[in-house]
Amino acid sequence: MADTSTVRIGLIGAGAMGSFHARALADLPGVDLAVIADPFEANATNLASELGSTATTDPEAVAGDESLDAVVIASPDETHADLAVASMNSGLRVLCEKPLATTVADAQRVVDAEVAIGRRLLQIGFMREYDTAHRQVLEQMQQMGPVHVVRSVHRNTNAESRPDLAVIGQSAIHDLHTLRWLSGQEIVSVQAHATRRSDGGLRHVLLTATMSEHGHGVVEFDDNGFAYEVLVDVTTESGSVVTAPPLRPIVRTDARVQTTIGRDWFGWFADAYRVQDRIWVDSIRGEAAVGPSAWDGLAAQIAVEASLASIASGVTESVSLPTRPSLWG
Repeated sequence: MADTSTVRIGLIGAGAMGSFHARALADLPGVDLAVIADPFEANATNLASELGSTATTDPEAVAGDESLDAVVIASPDETHADLAVASMNSGLRVLCEKPLATTVADAQRVVDAEVAIGRRLLQIGFMREYDTAHRQVLEQMQQMGPVHVVRSVHRNTNAESRPDLAVIGQSAIHDLHTLRWLSGQEIVSVQAHATRRSDGGLRHVLLTATMSEHGHGVVEFDDNGFAYEVLVDVTTESGSVVTAPPLRPIVRTDARVQTTIGRDWFGWFADAYRVQDRIWVDSIRGEAAVGPSAWDGLAAQIAVEASLASIASGVTESVSLPTRPSLWG
């Protein structure tokens, strides 16, 4: 790094997610959000003006800027792989929003690039690892023996249908990673069943997974639910651990008891994103990246493609991972 006290960061993608990262990073001490890139000039200039950064419409220039220490990639999914590889080849630390890529082949390219460099430079944005409720489950289950089942319930609030790849590869990919992360096991097969909307898009997805050490995973996903909600339930050899509901006021009126859940996933995980970004910045000053890795991104993408294949075929599909490189232990 050029400066041990100040970290110079570039942001690629000034949409909703990128803007959230930008403001979170700007609030951290020792961070210089030096440049913000977005192909849409107004997006870049408006956010850069707010935060005192330089604006550009050239994301590739930011990925190749060796005067930076790090880059956040929050651009459209299909651009992630190329920008991640270019950034790492420029010696930059990378925080890449999920998914790592939109195909297994592209995710593998990112993994291969990092292996060729020989040290961890990339962290992927599976922010649930930094969510207080998820961390509490992980901590409580440590002394409870082998994991038998991890169940993740994920309710989204998309009024309009999305392509199948977006539903699984942008949203349910978090749940697939949660199965791997909390169980400490790889997914070896999946069977997915789906109920579709009237226009053909996915509405409900029920997915069961067989894990590598005889555990199982269950994902229950709703793309058009009544509110945004994520719940996790882990069953172990000696008991179970369930995420507690977030603290919310309960109102008693008109002979009813009610509480507001909300529809905003930013609100649900805002603190987790902030913790993730802070830990990522701290890691830039160290020897290697921490947290969810490019390998996690590849493994999740392979599970995504197997899940989509199972929805199409109606049968169990195997999840075949390559040999795990020693870079990730």
